[in-house]
Amino acid sequence: MKKNFDCIVIGYGPVGALLSIFLSKLGLSVAVIDKNLDIYPLPRAIHFDEEVMRIFQMVNLSEKISEISRIGTKGMHFVDNEDTVLMERKGSDAIGELGWQKSWYFHQPQLEKLLRYNAEKDKNFVSFLGYEAQKIFQDNNLVTVKSYSKKLKKELILHCKYLVGCDGANSITSDCIGKEIKDYGLKEKFLVLDLKVDNRYQNIKNLPDFTVQHCDKVRPVTRCYISKKRRRWEVKILPGDNEKEFLKSKSIWKFLSKWIEKKNATIERSQLYIFRSILKKKWYKNRIILAGDSAHLSPPFLGQGMCAGIRDVAVLAWRLKGFVNNKLSSHDLNNYQRERIPHVSAFIKLASEVGKIMSNPDILKKSEKSQSMRLFDFPKPRLTKGFFYNCSLSGTLFPQFVESDKRSDDTLGYEFVFLALKEDAFSDVDIDNKILLRKTAKGFLRDWIVKRKIVGLIIRPDKYIFGSATNEKNVKALVSHFYNLYRI
Repeated sequence: MKKNFDCIVIGYGPVGALLSIFLSKLGLSVAVIDKNLDIYPLPRAIHFDEEVMRIFQMVNLSEKISEISRIGTKGMHFVDNEDTVLMERKGSDAIGELGWQKSWYFHQPQLEKLLRYNAEKDKNFVSFLGYEAQKIFQDNNLVTVKSYSKKLKKELILHCKYLVGCDGANSITSDCIGKEIKDYGLKEKFLVLDLKVDNRYQNIKNLPDFTVQHCDKVRPVTRCYISKKRRRWEVKILPGDNEKEFLKSKSIWKFLSKWIEKKNATIERSQLYIFRSILKKKWYKNRIILAGDSAHLSPPFLGQGMCAGIRDVAVLAWRLKGFVNNKLSSHDLNNYQRERIPHVSAFIKLASEVGKIMSNPDILKKSEKSQSMRLFDFPKPRLTKGFFYNCSLSGTLFPQFVESDKRSDDTLGYEFVFLALKEDAFSDVDIDNKILLRKTAKGFLRDWIVKRKIVGLIIRPDKYIFGSATNEKNVKALVSHFYNLYRI
């Protein structure tokens, strides 16, 4: 049995499974360790956005995932006790600037099944399920993981060049790196209820086909429309509540009765959660790295928890290939952290602010930001520090265009690309096509470049712009800077 790998991933949820797919496709040997033998059968995450769908596209899974997901065409409505809309994030079935519709709803067990199927068919991948990681050691060259299977009563010892912890909030990997956190102050207990709705009752008047956030000083409630068959309620637990009594089926149905009756649905899951807003201050230590909930926790009010972990994957996978193949200094792990922390922080802050508004809608009415918040969208922070060239476009996401039913990312791939305005341009510039693919911009891509008065740019695999150039002299400086960071 193989015991030495390029990378080990601890945790086989959506983030760990997707990272494994990326790494395997990049030619790295990958092992996943997870304490559970099978997929958790009940839903948790229910929403992802256009950027995440674009990341799924990078490993050729977007079309399959679209078949098991629903486009959020009507958005998210924040209402007061009289159902007056205080705030709204618009939905739409229109394709946005990243090449996909901006909101999608899904059933997590279905997504995990699809991801695992695609991970496990790759020859570079192996999984060790039912093994719980118990000890992690590292030296200058390797990481060693000791795991144990209770079912088999067997110890497993594996080694790797880099280890990534995608093992959630109670992470052994996170403990290896340190406990220092940034707490954004939101800590509230909620009862999460997932219901399967009978087909005959899908169009009940009180169950609209969009998500409703009930802003209430006493007991805020979220109602999520996942699909025709599935709905979710998130109900705040108050200090005086008898939790044991509240969790009884009779109490739950009494609470839900204003929207739906017991004969119309079955409760698939009822579970208490403490919603937190936490960010780890350090995401790596030498060869051990964090991604997903092991690095950050966000309240669910924007449906961005899993999205943040998927974004971690996109900016980490190409780096791991560079580390393993000695093309990239391991010091660039600091850039991974510098890029992701401000980005995920922007989402956690907004989700925490929304959570406070749900508990006290007067904040919105009195706030100077009330008008700007009435119609809001997810932030799109520019990455100002990290693996970039210093120019006005660096650190921004390159758009994706749909032309003749084809998406432009499919021509770029998950690669570093030098995209030039003209086909024969810069032939004297030394570009190694094995590291930096030279492409010529056509159609909408060309129009985009012309409009910005540049002659070429380097796009990272995760579709962030590394840098751009306005003339041939700048092109040489741009490419030179790239090769100073990513060596041939």
